[in-house]
Amino acid sequence: FGTGGVRKGTDYGVAMHTLMQYVRFDACATLDGLEGEIDRLTAARVIPADLAPRLDRTAILAFFRTDLGRKLMTGKYIREFKFSILEDAGIADEKILLQGVVDCALVEEDGITVVDFKTDFVTEETLPEVLMRYRTQVETYSRALERIYETTVKGTYLYFFHLKKLVAV
Repeated sequence: FGTGGVRKGTDYGVAMHTLMQYVRFDACATLDGLEGEIDRLTAARVIPADLAPRLDRTAILAFFRTDLGRKLMTGKYIREFKFSILEDAGIADEKILLQGVVDCALVEEDGITVVDFKTDFVTEETLPEVLMRYRTQVETYSRALERIYETTVKGTYLYFFHLKKLVAV
């Protein structure tokens, strides 16, 4: 977060991602439950008190009202999963190192569903361009999770808080 009491524009995005990293998903079915989680995380100083009022409660609740959000409230998931894998570079025996952090993934018997949270200012008009920008990122996440978990990734999604929209990639 910003220094010296001055907030940077990215602080809101960091706060939203931090909330999604530590919030108890099963508490997010209602506004009261979500408020309780924000209060808990603020009291624990996980989320700065001055940013807590700015967290977009309607966008968070909208995510947990999607099919994927409801499954995350009751299913097995991973969050902030850091990975490093070597991939063939496509040139002789060269390898490249891929690293990343998966925001969240639902792990089910028949495969994994990846979701990456986005706080960008996105409109319906700019959505196709933004999806193209993030496509490689979520494809990399998928390849990594398939190799690490030795199972298929059955879906990849971006959730845009600004639009309150879950989009398949």
